[in-house]
Amino acid sequence: MSAITATGLTKRYGAKAAVDDASFTIEQGEIVGFLGPNGAGKTTTLRMLAGLVRPSSGTCTVLGAPVPGGTLREVGTMIEEPSFYPYMTGRSNLRHAALLHGDVPPRRVDEVLEFVSLQDAADKKVRAYSQGMRQRLALARALLWRPKVMLLDEPTNGLDPAGIAEVRESLRSVAAQGVTVLVSSHILAEIEKLVNRILAIEAGRIVFDGSLRELVERMGAPTVTYTVTARDQAGLLAALAELGYAPTPRGEDGADVTVPDEEADLLLGRLAERGVRVTSATQRGEDLEGAYLRLIDPRRRPS
Repeated sequence: MSAITATGLTKRYGAKAAVDDASFTIEQGEIVGFLGPNGAGKTTTLRMLAGLVRPSSGTCTVLGAPVPGGTLREVGTMIEEPSFYPYMTGRSNLRHAALLHGDVPPRRVDEVLEFVSLQDAADKKVRAYSQGMRQRLALARALLWRPKVMLLDEPTNGLDPAGIAEVRESLRSVAAQGVTVLVSSHILAEIEKLVNRILAIEAGRIVFDGSLRELVERMGAPTVTYTVTARDQAGLLAALAELGYAPTPRGEDGADVTVPDEEADLLLGRLAERGVRVTSATQRGEDLEGAYLRLIDPRRRPS
């Protein structure tokens, strides 16, 4: 039995399709990254899967049952801005959520607070929480009833790098217990470290479903990004532009430039031929961000 299925899932608002004929299947225990620019349809899709919005057409199931239905009690969600009672403490908000859901042991509240590192702030009123603390409290709430499926919309929003890393490790721990996680994020470097598989949506339509390696192979012409420094930044930028690249200035003496993989080994020699004295150069290969940007922007693709 699949954890999540969507078949021809469509949501229209008047003549505009926020989600257009989306179909995919997610197996139990998978961590899937849901990517797309703002307005692409990510949140609307998650809301339909959570039973918060009815589709205009198409169907979706969670744990083998149609949505909406009883299996939604097995789903933990973080969708859009988390809302809490600001005059109540973090612990009280979770106890209230546990009572509404039912079948949550009292000790579970303290367990999830510790899991998201909020035990020391549990008795503070939520109005005093930072954005990052509210995000972690929302994750704790989503975990309260030990869900089998988690639908997460930008769960690391407002967190500092340490908090982002904590959430990433928390989600890995949850997935290791067999929980299915569908998570959207605009922080592609974090998604790359977390997920097994990528769903990409653009203008309401699913444009890719597979692994990062499959995405890079499908888009073809992988690239290499160099960070180059030189004594004369203006000369460096001019030489890169002359070579047909589009460099981005970096600091007072450097530039970032992305070149086709087959040209990477030639770059420094070409700069030397133009009198540019390179003082340092580092490179990194194709990553999720590069492949994803080429997926949604045809101008970045090889002709």
